[in-house]
Amino acid sequence: MAGKFIIIEGGEGSGKTSCLEYLKEKFGPKSDVIFTREPGGTVIGEKIRGVLMDKAHGKMSALTELFLFCASRAQHIEEIVKPALLAGKNVVSDRFDASTFAYQIFGRKRRDLTKDFKTLNNIAKQGLAPDAVIYLDVVPAAGLKRKSESKEGRHTRFDREALEFHKRVRTGFLRQFKTAKTFKTAKTTAWHLISTTNMSEEQVKEKVLDIVGNLI
Repeated sequence: MAGKFIIIEGGEGSGKTSCLEYLKEKFGPKSDVIFTREPGGTVIGEKIRGVLMDKAHGKMSALTELFLFCASRAQHIEEIVKPALLAGKNVVSDRFDASTFAYQIFGRKRRDLTKDFKTLNNIAKQGLAPDAVIYLDVVPAAGLKRKSESKEGRHTRFDREALEFHKRVRTGFLRQFKTAKTFKTAKTTAWHLISTTNMSEEQVKEKVLDIVGNLI
């Protein structure tokens, strides 16, 4: 692939949204940088996102969530990511499979589905892996407080989950970061962790900009 595939990850209130908005200001006018998100990014993906995020769907099972996230990813890769990378464009995505693992496997306490997730995810990704994952780490209590006070608020099924759920999600992200660092090879996705709990929004945005700028 000629282009770079960069993922911005983080728990609720980590500063992910403000960082992406900042990156769009800096790189948006460039025709070789595409911004997208998961779930979503395509017409079909956005419809799936609507189902996943709707707080009215509180009875959705963990397995249903897993299938829907991977279905959205399959369409996203096929329609947006793969064509862009082949054309030499850089893709910056708001979330990817690290989130699915953190939220649906760790958050939902369904580590028994890990093998199934890996199988579905590999099919959906079509062999693609990010060049870099920028993980914005935040203490869940602080992050949820930020989210409540932000313009977004806590309106989706996920940010309205209990604090213990978000603690497990953070553990899921940190476990992936540790694994990536432990078994790093030339072909392994590069993980960058930025601890945002005690940082200002401007500091976080500048750190993310610096990493992305060096990549593309």
